[in-house]
Amino acid sequence: MAVSARWRAGAAAALAAVLLSACATIPGGGVAQSGQLDQTSTVQGQDYPQLIPVPPGPNWNPEEIVSGFLAASASFTGGHAVAREYLVPPQQLSQRWQPGWAVRVVSALKLQPIPVVPPHETEPGVTYAEVQATGEQQLATLTQTGQYVRAQSTSSPSIDFQLVKVNGGPWRITNPPNQLLLTKTDFQGVYAQRNLYFLSGSGRALVPDPVFVPLQASPADLANQLVTALRANPQGWLEGAAQTAFPHDVRVQVAINAGTVAIDLNGPASAVSKKRLGEMTSQLIWTLANGLPAVQAVHLEINGKLGGSATWSGGQPKQTGGPPVTVPVAHTGASLYSIGAGGAVQKLTGPLSRASRVPGEAGEGRVPLTTIAVSPDGHYVAGLTKVGSEVYYAAINPGARFRTWSHSGGFTSVSWDVYDNLWLAGPRGVWEVPAGGSPVPVNVDLRGSLTGYQVQQFRVAPDGVRAAMIVTVPGGGGAELRIGAIVRTRTRVSVGAIVRTGTQVSVGLGQAGQPETIGTGVSDAVQLTWYDAENLIVLSQSPTLGPQLDEVPVNGGSSSSLITDIHTSSLSAAGPENQIVAGLSDGKLASTSALNGNWSTISGAGSSPTYPG
Repeated sequence: MAVSARWRAGAAAALAAVLLSACATIPGGGVAQSGQLDQTSTVQGQDYPQLIPVPPGPNWNPEEIVSGFLAASASFTGGHAVAREYLVPPQQLSQRWQPGWAVRVVSALKLQPIPVVPPHETEPGVTYAEVQATGEQQLATLTQTGQYVRAQSTSSPSIDFQLVKVNGGPWRITNPPNQLLLTKTDFQGVYAQRNLYFLSGSGRALVPDPVFVPLQASPADLANQLVTALRANPQGWLEGAAQTAFPHDVRVQVAINAGTVAIDLNGPASAVSKKRLGEMTSQLIWTLANGLPAVQAVHLEINGKLGGSATWSGGQPKQTGGPPVTVPVAHTGASLYSIGAGGAVQKLTGPLSRASRVPGEAGEGRVPLTTIAVSPDGHYVAGLTKVGSEVYYAAINPGARFRTWSHSGGFTSVSWDVYDNLWLAGPRGVWEVPAGGSPVPVNVDLRGSLTGYQVQQFRVAPDGVRAAMIVTVPGGGGAELRIGAIVRTRTRVSVGAIVRTGTQVSVGLGQAGQPETIGTGVSDAVQLTWYDAENLIVLSQSPTLGPQLDEVPVNGGSSSSLITDIHTSSLSAAGPENQIVAGLSDGKLASTSALNGNWSTISGAGSSPTYPG
């Protein structure tokens, strides 16, 4: 690809003057390489291997310069200080190059020189070159605020680098891209996962939004970027499903000193309610202090006056200046329910040693339930029989009777969310039964390569926004774990002169995607339960290996195998403060007090253990 009009004689003359004065100060180096790893470096309060970028060598050819620049750009030390040594020296260019956190992640990189037709008018001694860097396969993009967006196609992105040298001096790049291009290996070595926290649709809970940040980012830069990301509603993963409390038209100043981050809101919209101040302060303390030892407190100021503050200690925030919002967690002593003799629903109290039947028809045992779920507030129960063709649901009150609903194809999963909505899954789809309402079909977007998949298990997170599921392919195609966000969209339908409004419910990656794959390496999954805000426990049943439990991060991280009772047929969990309980194939229950602890049998009969949710 020939290039002529891109470069002009005036630019060449300016480059010549600066390059001639700078040649003697260019550091030397070895050959182009991807950098070296120092033993350790402490950034963001944690130790990790640090990439040491290699500066350009005096006699490197254009391909070596581009290769070295791409490798050095993976280092954020000093604001990409070494990578800037590969650029033409004018300070204006160095200042303009501000790549931020945006990245294109590719499987591998290859470089190829491109023939260049120089401009018609060039200064004597000025030579031009062009090198194309191509990623063999684009895997994902990282936005400026850290959202990791998986590529929807197998495209091969490329960047054309333009270089110049003057009077035999070193080659230097004239057009650095404003988006980094990194291989997956380099990306994993220099970025770490953190969470932004946004509000659920009701504003009753905080929802974690995983993002990636540079490990070498200074605490001040990290705080600025994370606060910037919180100012807008989430994109991608949680788009349309969660929101921010920050007004859209405020100016924000961020300063950090001795572990305290001060955020000052300025502008006409900065006069907000006490409730909203509390929501913003909650977003800030969870985002900035949770997992970041360099931050222990936040001060939210409004036009220079303190509006709210919070500190982080012992894994939890303490907040003033407005009602706090937090990530829902199950507290010690969460109620556990199971199915007792004859299909009656029972509640276990004490150290899970005393069982009593619940009031109402659910506790009478006249309906032989085999699977149950209880609402988070303990007010409602739902269940399936062995046949699974009907769902039974009722209040847990004296005299309360079951309501039933059937659908051709039946059901395989029942669960509740924090709003007392009942969720059903089966071979023919997913449905939501709103509290006190009628079943509504839910659009679970399993399109594209997922054509033919069915939702086998469906569990809503305690925040009421995220949903984890097991999807299977008919005909023995296996099972996959998926995570998505629940989006509710208002609809208007005109029938003649009558306008009807309603709500359409969908589950995917925000408003535009499909549920994301998680739990790589976990096969034959049959049941899942939320352990905490960021992890599932998944039960698999292998035809050859039998039952296996795995802890599965919902952010896409690596799964971990757990000690499993060989008779496990079902399970339920409610965070680290409560026992993990398994239903065994012999009709008994077993529990463990640690995530990877040994199991002990609970006295008495029981099956389908379930914590509320």
